[in-house]
Amino acid sequence: MGRDHLSDEKGLDSRFRGNDGTQVHSIKTVVSRKSQILLAALAFIVLATLLASCATPQLPSKASTRFAPKSCVACHEKQNAAFTSQKVVHAPVRNGQCETCHQRHGVVGAVILQKDSAELCYTCHAAEKQKFSQAKAHTALKDTPKQKLGCTNCHNPHASSEKGLLKKTGNDLCFSCHKKEGFAKKVTHAPAAQSCRTCHEPHASSEPNGLVKPAAALCQQCHNLTAPNLMKAHGGYPMDKTACTSCHTPHTSTQAKLIRDSVHPPMTQMGCSTCHGDPKSKAPFEVSTKVPDLCLMCHANQSKSLGEKVTHSPFKGGQCTFCHNPHATDTKPVLVSAQSELCTTCHGNIGEAIKAKSIHPPAKESCTSCHNPHASPNSRLLGVAASGELCLTCHAAKTADLQKKSLHAPFAGQQCASCHNPHGSKEARLLTKPVQSLCYSCHANKEKEFDKLTQHRPVAGGDCTACHNAHASDTKPILVKTQSELCFNCHAPMLARLKGGTVHLPFQGGQCALCHVSHASETPKLLTAKGPALCTTCHGTILTEAKGIQSTHAPAKQDCASCHDPHGSLVKAQLKKETKELCLTCHTKLGDLMKKVTARRHPPAAEGQCALCHKPHESENTKLLKGPAQELCVMCHNAGDEKLVKAHGGIQIKNANCAGCHDPHASEAKGLFHPVMHKPFAGMVCTACHKK
Repeated sequence: MGRDHLSDEKGLDSRFRGNDGTQVHSIKTVVSRKSQILLAALAFIVLATLLASCATPQLPSKASTRFAPKSCVACHEKQNAAFTSQKVVHAPVRNGQCETCHQRHGVVGAVILQKDSAELCYTCHAAEKQKFSQAKAHTALKDTPKQKLGCTNCHNPHASSEKGLLKKTGNDLCFSCHKKEGFAKKVTHAPAAQSCRTCHEPHASSEPNGLVKPAAALCQQCHNLTAPNLMKAHGGYPMDKTACTSCHTPHTSTQAKLIRDSVHPPMTQMGCSTCHGDPKSKAPFEVSTKVPDLCLMCHANQSKSLGEKVTHSPFKGGQCTFCHNPHATDTKPVLVSAQSELCTTCHGNIGEAIKAKSIHPPAKESCTSCHNPHASPNSRLLGVAASGELCLTCHAAKTADLQKKSLHAPFAGQQCASCHNPHGSKEARLLTKPVQSLCYSCHANKEKEFDKLTQHRPVAGGDCTACHNAHASDTKPILVKTQSELCFNCHAPMLARLKGGTVHLPFQGGQCALCHVSHASETPKLLTAKGPALCTTCHGTILTEAKGIQSTHAPAKQDCASCHDPHGSLVKAQLKKETKELCLTCHTKLGDLMKKVTARRHPPAAEGQCALCHKPHESENTKLLKGPAQELCVMCHNAGDEKLVKAHGGIQIKNANCAGCHDPHASEAKGLFHPVMHKPFAGMVCTACHKK
């Protein structure tokens, strides 16, 4: 058998040889490689099995924790202990089935639910979903895009000490959303004091307001509506044929017997027959006369209103019960709902306005503060002819402003609605637009005027009221303060720093407008004119540019503020700095020379008395000199002095050009000589060229 195997191997081996007898592949090599692949695959399977068996409940280190195949409770032990110790525990929590609701979070701190919102709860509580699809479902729980609440607003998704996993006990849970104040009146309905659920279904109902039964049937659970004493109390009328809530509040009231706070006068004396038929008739609740004639039998004075210029549509159409309840309500005068809520039933745009940032209190609380609910001779049913006059009934303090010297045109004409929305606005102070846009509505020319190179900060910020009063002022043009007070309101530090110095008179007197425009300018600093032209308005012609002028100081020709502070300075002549420092700001080469040469400096230059020799603006001499150089020098140096004559080789220097030999500021050479000298001059042999 071994031989056969060998011969077969040899035979096979011969099949893998080329024509030249060279072996291409041996079967041994092929078998060997297949074995290696099989061994590698087997090793990988064994290794994977070993790694899987290594996973333990213990907490792995660092990043591997986030993806470890463990139960949620392994990490969330404290939370689980807190949940399971509660009286009522949600089934998935009790059974350790966290992934019924949660996905494995992967990232520390994330809480990812399997589904969004209430849909997650409906996975198990499918029957409840059908309830919520009803028209009378708890509004906040309906499955709509505007859904505001979910199951977890009332129920704890993990555990609770309350039945039904509720977050709070009894009515306290309802009062989390519903205002408690409305249920704290003098007389309280017993079920309302005990539990809202006596009458209301917390999830959904086929009845209005989520009632557990139709209203009449609900009342009859406790009250026998056909009992003689109850019939007598209601004038003999069959109460099982009407709604108890027409007169009684189901919650709390200030009146005995839970009568609503606002009662129609006939009801106070049980005069039901004033409007209705005989209680023993076949149709006892049928009205004796149709509305509005029935209403006008008592409210005859309102019939005159029907002839007014403007009549409220429901009143004109005789629909009194559109706004009023004929029996009793919680809102005076027997309104079917709170005034603002009632009015916005038709006037929805006003309803949106009173949700804005800025709300007019009457619009939110009492529309009839401004409008007559029935009819008026004025537009928009206003109680007063002029809207401004109406506004002043509350804003009486503004009446005195009408006597001021400068009045804003809309205010003077009492056209308050030109700027203010009477109901609500997204802008502060009920403005119809942002301040600047509102002002430009009338002052359109200013918008173009303000579009310039430089804008006053309040203008750039769109705050016209920073300087102007929107109503009236004693300072034109309706400024909030006098001009000086107004400017110093922001620029007071400028005046304070000049204490003890020289203050420019316009600035000191608060006459800022002499130099600056109030809103915008094509010149920097809001100036009224460019360059020296502004200064010469008061200071005359500083630069004569007359015939014979040899030199003009560049700053004087371009910008006076290069040297002078336009408001004031602690230095004379309103200079920005002391003379020496100021001059060297531009004349830097001279400054460098003065620093380099300390021993040989001309005293006027060393002491910074540039003005002893130079004029600051213009001169008939070169280099802004006050006079011809030879005359200027002999003002200090006596030309006839013996020592001076001797030093100059006996030559008279009265008419000489001193600057030809001497530097007028500083020099490294003795005698302030220029550094490069003519040889005869260097040897003081002046007579080589000059006559004595």
